[in-house]
Amino acid sequence: MFNLFKKREKPKQELPSGTIRKRYYFEGTVQNIGFRFEIQKRAKPLKITGFAQNNDDGTVTAELQGSEKNINKVITDLQNVDRIQIDFISEKEIPLDYYENDFYILY
Repeated sequence: MFNLFKKREKPKQELPSGTIRKRYYFEGTVQNIGFRFEIQKRAKPLKITGFAQNNDDGTVTAELQGSEKNINKVITDLQNVDRIQIDFISEKEIPLDYYENDFYILY
């Protein structure tokens, strides 16, 4: 019998040594200005995976997975974009996602 609807398992990736994952909450002028796209634009070239998403309260949540150096570069670069006004950032280290392979925007 055909297994047309059988769900395929994603392969678990081996991550480079030193890979971390952090969840960020950004408050300030971070919606309706392309903030999520700015995160993505900076994350992809650095091979950072994760996502960015708007929250109903006007904040943005982002999860970034990669080297600590590259994640810090993304966060620093975001703070230097003129149209973005970040008033507060909270961050928390969270477990790695071994199945993720890209950075995407949630709608």
